[in-house]
Amino acid sequence: MRERVLDAIYKKLDEDPENENLQRQITLLNMASICTIDSFCLDVVKNNFYELENVSPNFRIADTPEIELLKQEILDELFENKYLSEDKDFTKLINTYTSYRDDTPLKDLILSIYSYISSSPYPLKWLNEKIEMFNIKDELDKDFSQTSWGKVLLEEMDEELTDDIAILTDSIDGAEYDKDLEQFTQAIESDIKQLTTLKENLNNWDKSYEIAQNIKFLPWPRKKVESEIKDEIKKIRDNVKKKFYKIRDKIFVSDSRQSNQDIFDMYDILKKLEKLIIEFDDIFSKRKRDKNIVDFTDIEHFALNILVKDVETTTDENGEKHEKIIKTEVAKKYTEKFEEIAIDEYQDSNLVQEFILSSISRGNNMFMVGDVKQSIYRFRQAMPKLFLDKYSNYKPVEADPNCLGRKIQLFKNFRSRDNVLDFTNLIFKDIMSEKLGEVDYNEDEYLNFGAEDYKKIEQNLKTEIDIIDVKTEEESEEDSQEYSNKYYEDSDYDDNDGENEEELEHLENIEIEAKYVANKIKKLIDSKYQVYDRKKEIFRDITYKDIAILLRSTKDKASIYEQELIKLDMPVFADSNQEYLDSIEIQTIMSLLKIIDNPMQDIPLVTVLRSNIGKFTDNELVEIRLSDKYDNFYNCMQKAKVDVNAQLKEKIEKFLNQIDTWRKEQEYLALDELIWKIYSDTGYYNYVGLMPNGNLRQANLKILFERAKKYETASFKGLYNFINFIEKLKINSGDLSSAKIIGENDDVIRIMSIHKSKGLEFPIVFLVNTNKQFNEQDIRKNPVLLHQDLGIGAKYINYNAQVQYDTLTREAIKNVIRNENISEEMRILYVALTRAKEKLIITGISKDYSKQLEDIEQQKNIYARKDGKINPILVKKYKSYLDWILLVYLYEQSNTEDLLELNRIEPSSVLENKKQENEHENTSQNVIEMLNENSNKKDIKSIKEQIEYEYPDKLAIDIPTKSSVTKIKQMKQKQLGVDFESLDNEESTEINDKTGENNDNTDKANVTFEKPKFLQDEKETKITSAQKGTLTHLCLQKLNPKEDYDLEKIKSLIQNLEMNKIITEKEKQAINPNKILQFTKSEIWKQLRKAKEYYQEKPFYINVPASRIYDEDIKENILVQGIIDLYFVNENGQIVLVDYKTDYVESGKEFELVEKYKSQLNLYKQALESALGTKVEKVYIYSVYLGKEIEIWHNCWNYNIFLL
Repeated sequence: MRERVLDAIYKKLDEDPENENLQRQITLLNMASICTIDSFCLDVVKNNFYELENVSPNFRIADTPEIELLKQEILDELFENKYLSEDKDFTKLINTYTSYRDDTPLKDLILSIYSYISSSPYPLKWLNEKIEMFNIKDELDKDFSQTSWGKVLLEEMDEELTDDIAILTDSIDGAEYDKDLEQFTQAIESDIKQLTTLKENLNNWDKSYEIAQNIKFLPWPRKKVESEIKDEIKKIRDNVKKKFYKIRDKIFVSDSRQSNQDIFDMYDILKKLEKLIIEFDDIFSKRKRDKNIVDFTDIEHFALNILVKDVETTTDENGEKHEKIIKTEVAKKYTEKFEEIAIDEYQDSNLVQEFILSSISRGNNMFMVGDVKQSIYRFRQAMPKLFLDKYSNYKPVEADPNCLGRKIQLFKNFRSRDNVLDFTNLIFKDIMSEKLGEVDYNEDEYLNFGAEDYKKIEQNLKTEIDIIDVKTEEESEEDSQEYSNKYYEDSDYDDNDGENEEELEHLENIEIEAKYVANKIKKLIDSKYQVYDRKKEIFRDITYKDIAILLRSTKDKASIYEQELIKLDMPVFADSNQEYLDSIEIQTIMSLLKIIDNPMQDIPLVTVLRSNIGKFTDNELVEIRLSDKYDNFYNCMQKAKVDVNAQLKEKIEKFLNQIDTWRKEQEYLALDELIWKIYSDTGYYNYVGLMPNGNLRQANLKILFERAKKYETASFKGLYNFINFIEKLKINSGDLSSAKIIGENDDVIRIMSIHKSKGLEFPIVFLVNTNKQFNEQDIRKNPVLLHQDLGIGAKYINYNAQVQYDTLTREAIKNVIRNENISEEMRILYVALTRAKEKLIITGISKDYSKQLEDIEQQKNIYARKDGKINPILVKKYKSYLDWILLVYLYEQSNTEDLLELNRIEPSSVLENKKQENEHENTSQNVIEMLNENSNKKDIKSIKEQIEYEYPDKLAIDIPTKSSVTKIKQMKQKQLGVDFESLDNEESTEINDKTGENNDNTDKANVTFEKPKFLQDEKETKITSAQKGTLTHLCLQKLNPKEDYDLEKIKSLIQNLEMNKIITEKEKQAINPNKILQFTKSEIWKQLRKAKEYYQEKPFYINVPASRIYDEDIKENILVQGIIDLYFVNENGQIVLVDYKTDYVESGKEFELVEKYKSQLNLYKQALESALGTKVEKVYIYSVYLGKEIEIWHNCWNYNIFLL
């Protein structure tokens, strides 16, 4: 910064060499304090440490991973002590905020609250004040509309009612003149009247609550009229009804007294939570003092305590509160020292920084520079409001020369061509307002073209919007309605999570988009697209470094784009942090360190053996394992030296000797020295340098070396502690940053997040994956929401009654945070668009491009412009950048011809390049023909024999090494030509035998894996037939043969499963308790109750000759696995085998069930007989659908069985 200021002064001096003031500035510049806010705070603390208690001047600033792990360690200790002391308050917190699984949710809650309040000048004071807002014991009868939360909710309700009335009014526009539709329009008019009445009474909570509860939409007339308009009106009305009831049931859940009571009821638990957070803060502060470390948050608060004595709060005549800072003597010295205080990027300041800067200012000597439209760090608790308050209150100099707060607006943009600026202005003048965006984007805010030195060129500079339409012909009618339903319904109150929707996106769609972008870049490079060099004032060919690919989030996606670019031999660097610990070079070295510490760890050991360090082949590893199938692999290596050939024996001895050497050296070598010695001894550092991205991989290894050195200097010593540190780091805080090896002038394409691109600029910018839905997971999942002004939004949780729901405080804060998040997303989009200097290319995926445009057009026709902008209600309905851009396009279509191109891209056109690449591959015949021209006959014969070599056991290639009982059953059915499609096969879509393997009859290219239950949103989950079968199995397993059951007891058993979080509420509803009760009346149950012993869910493995399954002469074995539902020893000492089936089967056709499962039951029967050494006397299928047992008998094969 200092150099840039100096260059600017010299340029001005060139224009005016005699200017003494500029000459003086050059001298003064060297004495100026130019630094970051963190650096300034550190300087204040270092020079005034004696003003603080218990703070040493030689403290060390700990990095983020170290601090996060320390927090986790302290929480573990704190919780352990609470458990031991049987603290009743703590027990109540555990019952309220955790599940039966573990106490992680409460720990996460404490950490999230602690992190949030740390950005407040006085964290614990803020927490106490906001919790005391719940102490309204004496105000339970207060009108809830007069509370800050009530005002927010009623304002939101007013907005939604305006929306509903507008939609209904538009739906009957013109229909009132059609007499056939008179009854239908009257019903709509009645709806509008009721909603209007509610809207007019939103100034009183109890009155509006009563009206809302009594709103009843009239029954839809049954008059038969052949009219598409009638059907469309009904569809619109049904969606409005659904939307209204949904928001009503979220906001008007209770009257004022009950709403206030819910808030007060949470006061006690929040006070207990506050107490626990204070305890955590005390221990955390003490532990940091003991270690003599601080974090950046500490430094800011230390500086604040040094500079600010107190803060006085006053209230003006309008009821607005103002805070006055009381300075310390140290602050007064800084005030005298600084004549001027210039603050850059002021829009990203938080409240602590604002207090610090205010404490050293004179009140009229602060020069704040910023652009609130680029405030994109709310997740770090940045407060755009600080900037906006001054922006709205300060006045331009020309308007009031004597005003204390002056505003200077910089209108011109000197970075980008006019085409980029005009497109950006077009987008934001329509969607950014004070309501959404927190600033009114009008002519005063426009980006005005200032880069007059750009020369014109005859090439396409328009912004390109390329949408890849991935709609398939197989798409169902239900899918085609997705866009319509999504926008008629109230998306603000939709419980589906944007991030979860993103997870469901097919990976191949992202790959198609990445491939398209790579091809597009390749064409730009090959066509020698021209960019303007402003320094040399000439046009030149585009280079790789002129291009940036921006993503909203690089997680899991940056690597896909990187690979597609690498395939086309283009240099690329992905600036993504999350892959460091997962990189192959770090995983390999960490595995080696683990076996140096303890070689009895199989997975790390085999990882190293299979890597370039060990250089063992798969066959060699198998040979070693065969020396002892049950011992750990390290001991197997010791034993294998006796049996293996001399070459492998030498290889094993060399490796084991090297491990022993390192194990001895780690006892006296420093950790970083040991790691570097490993690099040298193995040559691994040089080896990774030869791999793709070798420089990056070597830099990553250097970072590990530096991290080890820093770790031993700062914390625990020893290899074991370092390994433990890295493992905890991976679990708790994600990752370390990857090495940064790319310089400003390196000729590579850069892939980065929009946040990391802030402050940068590129001639060509690709904004990709714009269809990504905004992530609202935090505001939906967190039990406690926090807001600087509104305070705390807590769920009402009554553990004893097993009841929880959102309090109105949480609902209000959720709405405000949602609006703030949308504003933040707008600013992030603004930053992305303004990174481009010359050309902007936007790409995204659409599931149905035509339908998407059609439905946006339909919504556009409903909502009129409001104050010259697209109605904020409509803008808020859309949840991706692509939706916003298309919305503006349809509103401004007549003004876009010279600004943008909208292109629909067929996936097939993107994939053609791959097909062409495959066509260029050489076949063996091509190679032989080439050899005929250039080689002698002897060489040709030898090479031809190698190329045309055929593996003698070709049949074994497609034989799996491991299978499941279900797969074998299905294969046998195919061989016999049996068709069971008419049966509702419970296992056709189910996980095979609970082993996690998919059925062979599924097209592998289209496999979609079920999302784990803990990631599923309960409302988005649909219970399939296969899942119902699994739930029935679960209930049957939970039955205790020693107990008597009736229907109430069965229902209680199912209820307990739901209370213990084993199943969800929706899954509970899917279980038929009568079917479970029916089993307790069966003959099997009677025998089970008299059984001497019984076993359920017993897994087994069988080594099966492949020839017996595939009817081919194959000298291979297949490992088959399965799970036996139930077997027991009856009162006569006989073994009885039972398998539960939930398939649909008609009464009288039980033989179909037997035929279908006989091969499976054969395996189960033989498994038991071989493992137990006793004959299985009876084998049953218990049909849940029929409610009876079916006895079957079959001959069985002889297998080697391992029963677990």
